[in-house]
Amino acid sequence: MTSALRESYDELPYPSSSFVQTHPDRLATLGRLFGLTPAAVDRCRVLEVGCSEGGNLIPLAAALPDSEFVGIDFSATAISKGAADISALQLTNIRLLPTDIRDFDSAFGTFDYIIAHGVYSWAPKDVQESVLAICARQLAPNGIAYVSYNTLPGWHARGAVRDAMRYHTRQFSDAKTKVLQARAMLDFLAESLQATKSPWGAMLLEEAQRVRQQPDGYIYHDHLEAVNEPLYFHEFIERAARHGLRYLAEADFWNMLARDLSPDVGQTLARIAPDLLQREQFLDFLRNRTFRQTLLTHESATLIRKVSPERIFGMQIATRARPVSDAPDEYSEAPEVFRASQGEQLTTGRPLTKAAMMALLQNVPAAIGFDELCSLAQARLGAHHVASGDDRNALASDMLQSFAAGVVELHSIRLPFVIEPGVRPSASAVATLQAGRGTQVTNLRHESIAIDDEARRLLPMLTGKRTERELATLAWPGDPEQVALGKLRQALSGLARRALLAG
Repeated sequence: MTSALRESYDELPYPSSSFVQTHPDRLATLGRLFGLTPAAVDRCRVLEVGCSEGGNLIPLAAALPDSEFVGIDFSATAISKGAADISALQLTNIRLLPTDIRDFDSAFGTFDYIIAHGVYSWAPKDVQESVLAICARQLAPNGIAYVSYNTLPGWHARGAVRDAMRYHTRQFSDAKTKVLQARAMLDFLAESLQATKSPWGAMLLEEAQRVRQQPDGYIYHDHLEAVNEPLYFHEFIERAARHGLRYLAEADFWNMLARDLSPDVGQTLARIAPDLLQREQFLDFLRNRTFRQTLLTHESATLIRKVSPERIFGMQIATRARPVSDAPDEYSEAPEVFRASQGEQLTTGRPLTKAAMMALLQNVPAAIGFDELCSLAQARLGAHHVASGDDRNALASDMLQSFAAGVVELHSIRLPFVIEPGVRPSASAVATLQAGRGTQVTNLRHESIAIDDEARRLLPMLTGKRTERELATLAWPGDPEQVALGKLRQALSGLARRALLAG
């Protein structure tokens, strides 16, 4: 099984990219919220099991030069590609090893953060056990492990589509033909179910249409592989508990909350599922959940489940939410709505909170330390606001509620990018390397983003050694100097606001 699995990944590689939810900063932030004292993100040890070509781990190593990173994967082909990137970037704080998860042992020491993304559900049971054993054996005392996996009940419908594709492609052997025929089956399902009126048919149609949009590597490895074991949340937690691990949180904090449910449903849920783990399982039933990104820590770790506003005093805060009003009134107690891209929103009449949100908007997408944010908000209000000792607590409470709603982000560190280009702009080395291959790059917020041809052309020029005038002449040699400078400054501003310029 493992040999066949290895060959399948060599034949058709799985897309290797960054996943912002796996960033040690995200894990540390959630650990702190629940009372842990995790290792400093800028000086830590990180292990990724099933790292593939290092698309997730290499950008982390480049952005956190004083931390140490180890990645393992059973595909020597994938590891060799990642090693080439490490060499090109001249990184000395990362190792990628062609190692079977089952062979990884305590000789490698302990790690503050362990990442297993896209591995658990797609591996044989002995490998699944090895993932949890590594977390139990080699996670530091206050360490945090991230494990993603497919979940039931949501995967019942997805499993039916997978079964249809696997049944149809069982007669083919090579990967490209399998994917081609799987797409033909998806087209057949989508066309056949287009006019369906049954709830089950509608679910199958939605899933078939979703899978049709995915790249070949995703279809082959997520749906056509022999192993893809979805499981219920409570089953995963029971397995983790047998290894001395306990549930910490979900990487997307707002998924732990019942904000999308009515108050009556929330009250009933609190009554029938007073325990956190029971509540999480019932939420999966109510949401038909298909995927989890669960954080684990040692059973011996002391957690404080009641999250108090004081926990964010030392954190960094950012937002991409925008005010609904064209001219927000920061000074009165009139309610203002700030809405994020996915529809999440904050409604507040507190002048200090409104001023803080406006200060964050001026800094998008960078974060501001909590104390600095409090001062900026007070300064914006000026004589309209009488400062009091309760300001910090009130603002912290509102920011915590905004984080729970998905309107603001919390960070444990300031990420290494700038929103002002500087006199000799410097681009992210990782993004520059990736731009030479295509339009998908990893920015310094660890997000995978698409860039246009102009950005691909500019990034290699931004070495930190050229002035604006030199860059303008190089980038637009036929334009008058002032015209070229105007184009450059506009382009640089766009790159900076997408977290592509290094600090």
